[in-house]
Amino acid sequence: MIDAGLITAAEHALAAEPQQRTVRVRHAGKNYIAKRLAEKPRRLLQTLFVRWLVKRITGQPLPLRTLALSEAAHSMHYEATRLQSLAAAGASVPHLAHQTTDYLLLEDCGTVVATQLEGWTPAVWRDVLLRLANDLGQLHARGLWHGGAQIKNVTLQNGDFTRIDFEENFGEFLPLSVCHATDLILFLNSISLAGPIDKTESRLLLPQLLSAYVAAHPDNAAIRQTLKRTLPWLRRLAFIARPLRRFTRKSLLRIEILIDVLDGFLHPR
Repeated sequence: MIDAGLITAAEHALAAEPQQRTVRVRHAGKNYIAKRLAEKPRRLLQTLFVRWLVKRITGQPLPLRTLALSEAAHSMHYEATRLQSLAAAGASVPHLAHQTTDYLLLEDCGTVVATQLEGWTPAVWRDVLLRLANDLGQLHARGLWHGGAQIKNVTLQNGDFTRIDFEENFGEFLPLSVCHATDLILFLNSISLAGPIDKTESRLLLPQLLSAYVAAHPDNAAIRQTLKRTLPWLRRLAFIARPLRRFTRKSLLRIEILIDVLDGFLHPR
């Protein structure tokens, strides 16, 4: 049975920081995270573009309500259900301590990798990110998917990774290989040019991360096929964005690095 004092502590913490989507809660010597509902769904233009792109790559349209995060915007049920199902399947996710219609109360599993990366030396970040790539491969090898595999959605505490943020429900409507390919692209793109990782390091590190992923998930032929279908669309996206270079320089460079790394992975010379 949930501790009434914990619920009170969570509600006080949320009330004290009304503008924050997530707040830390301390109770009985333990740390928790209280997470509110999404403030609003995606914009219509963004929703339509992603839906169009997914159909071109997979041949399968996504429901508009899915891409707009309508479930996340109006209910905490989807993320709570995913947390419970992933935990039952053996994935490392936060323990769900309490659920209401307004917020989830989760075990605090530490600071996300994206934040910790800023203070790491090259030796540390190479080691940690290679292990994280292997961890993602293991997750996929078990037939599971994250849906938001960026390093801002993985914590590291006492040497253990924990995956967080499971609002994205597009995976319920797509082939598993597409979910895996999406996870992999989001993961690699979130590392390229992140914090102290410059362009030269990104081009060296990302192929190594792909190798670590493949070592953990060698049965990846379907993922490779999805990536091959995706690559031309990434090139088109880079071409469209190039005239806006002064506005999107870092984002464009990330796409260009990702294209080169995926091309080398899919068409080794």
